[in-house]
Amino acid sequence: MSFIDTEDHEHATLIETRHNRLATEHGRDNVFITEINGEVVTLIGDGVGTVDPLDVSVTKLTDGIEHDGHRVEPALVPLFEEPVPWFEGHHDLFELAAGRTGRVCTLSPDGILFLDFGARRFYEDRIERYETAEAVDGVPIVASEDEALANEKHSTWLSIDDTSVWTYEYVPFIDPVQTTAQLQTQLNRILETPPEWDALFESTTDIFERELAGEHAQA
Repeated sequence: MSFIDTEDHEHATLIETRHNRLATEHGRDNVFITEINGEVVTLIGDGVGTVDPLDVSVTKLTDGIEHDGHRVEPALVPLFEEPVPWFEGHHDLFELAAGRTGRVCTLSPDGILFLDFGARRFYEDRIERYETAEAVDGVPIVASEDEALANEKHSTWLSIDDTSVWTYEYVPFIDPVQTTAQLQTQLNRILETPPEWDALFESTTDIFERELAGEHAQA
């Protein structure tokens, strides 16, 4: 186990108490706690408490995390990396121009992509419509995701094989989102039934902090 503080430090009792509680829960070798510039830093991970550091430093993430060419709040990183699980269970999120509702497929600082998937026998009318029209309900039809992203415009397209049809619709954000507040504003404009934002961002913040702790433990 490891915890670092200075004698008579104002956080000494907190550090020792927290370490004892977490060590009971995770194992004494898997908890490391220290104080940096008035902040208590806690790391949990396999063997993290067995290290013998010469020095510990903390870099504040005030400038955000680099993602797709933008500096974004840490809480957004899990949403951008794996958006599908975070939006599962929220039905009727978005009504596609072609009809039916789409689920979140990908999410980035620049926009959001929705997907509807089904057996081809139910989509023959849609296939014909996409083959003969330039737009669906005012949304331009493009050939692929690459074209949609290059155009940076609201657009839709199909992907088809002998048995299935994937219907995609990309909605760009008015401006790139870099904070949780900006993402909430943009998606409130787009989604039919937005999720509970406070709970969502609390969860993604927690996930990011755990992943960061794991990376430090392996370093």
